Amino acid sequence: MGLLENLKNFFFNADEEAARPETGRNEPCWCGSGRKYKKCHLADDEKKLAKKHEAACAGNT
Repeated sequence: MGLLENLKNFFFNADEEAARPETGRNEPCWCGSGRKYKKCHLADDEKKLAKKHEAACAGNT
């Protein structure tokens, strides 16, 4: 992460993943639903991560 992104995240809390604690697959979901993370938000979080990875790779070519 670059300096500008770090500053933006610090002042505007734009990166919700940074504010959320890391959750294991079989632990309760971070959203408070009571369901396991793997059954609740894992697929959505993996899609977001893949999209960020594609954008980062596209910028490096």
